[in-house]
Amino acid sequence: MSRDEYNTRMEVPMFLYKQLDDPQQILPLATSAFALRPIEQGAADGWLASSVKHGCELYGVYEDDALLAGFMLYDFQMRLRSCVVPMGGIGLLCSRLDARGKGAVRFMIQNSLDTMMQKGQVVCVLDPFDETFYRHYGWEKFSRCQIIEISPNLLKVPERLGAGITATDLPFPDEASMSFYNQYAAEHYTLAQRTQREWESRTQILSWSTDTAARGVVKFFRNECVAGLMGYDLTRKDGEDRPTFHANLLACEDEAVFQEMLRYLRQLSHQVATLRICLPLDRELWPYLSDRPAKSTIRDLFMIRIVSLDLLDGLRMDAPDMSLGVDVVDEQAPWNHGVWDLTITSGVLRVQRGQRADLRCGIGALSSVVSGFSSFAQLIASRHIESLDTYQGQDLPKTVTFLADYF
Repeated sequence: MSRDEYNTRMEVPMFLYKQLDDPQQILPLATSAFALRPIEQGAADGWLASSVKHGCELYGVYEDDALLAGFMLYDFQMRLRSCVVPMGGIGLLCSRLDARGKGAVRFMIQNSLDTMMQKGQVVCVLDPFDETFYRHYGWEKFSRCQIIEISPNLLKVPERLGAGITATDLPFPDEASMSFYNQYAAEHYTLAQRTQREWESRTQILSWSTDTAARGVVKFFRNECVAGLMGYDLTRKDGEDRPTFHANLLACEDEAVFQEMLRYLRQLSHQVATLRICLPLDRELWPYLSDRPAKSTIRDLFMIRIVSLDLLDGLRMDAPDMSLGVDVVDEQAPWNHGVWDLTITSGVLRVQRGQRADLRCGIGALSSVVSGFSSFAQLIASRHIESLDTYQGQDLPKTVTFLADYF
């Protein structure tokens, strides 16, 4: 489909899509959509103003003078395979209660993809309220984590070997800590880079977070250099005598630093009742436990969607040389619709328009495979991807995906 044909299709007379210039415009929608109580609305107002001040953008769809739906667009840099690429994060997607079924949200999502493409954002990530809803628009499962709840006394860590590692609790990461984290994020999982803006968002405590007493980081120092960083929340609910320590980020150079993080957590036994540790799926904690945890769960986190196949061209990845034709179905972003040749040579993905397809799939399935969360073989077996006669088993290796931010 040509750009002119796309623009014609997007011109729905009853709706107007545009950037919102005042955060107050979306607050009534958010209040009803997320059932914000009066005590929470003031904090939401402040959070919206702060988010816009720090670079987030608000967009919405109008019918005449009435705002029917809106969302917040974040601008991230996220590791995808072996590259750090621009990623659009969608949050606060909401609509009027009486706007359901009018097509305003569909119109907004279609336009949001065009907005992200114009910004050069390669993929879009969101934390879904309903996976089925977003799967209909081209997003697919992308990230999981393991959450382990234990008493600090359950941790059994070997004695220290070699040079000591020191730990310092900080309410906000210093420059050395932020630099360490961004280098780590560029080399591990699907982590996003964090600037001062992201750290401020991550460490602030909003008034509706009535259980949260503190947020911060613990810096681990070795040989005069940062060797690890732990992000945490400290919470206590009404009626509880002792708090829970949530370790939501454990970035470390090696196993020795990871062990030092566990020693630090064990030493909290006199202050906290429970440790709640969030880890990527490939990080094993059981060798350091004396007994089974009180609770251990696998949690689905984010969904991902390719914004523009053209923008994937040049992506570096650890994958064997291969060539594959894919007939992509994408009703929301027609610039992706059609047959594409995906070729990997010396670890570089080349993407261009093609003529012959070996596979046929929706953009969501392809997004999950490109991210490393799934594989062509897995999704062919589950009938999410159709294998055509010319397919010869080409595939991309799976990787461990993990995104530690939220929005």
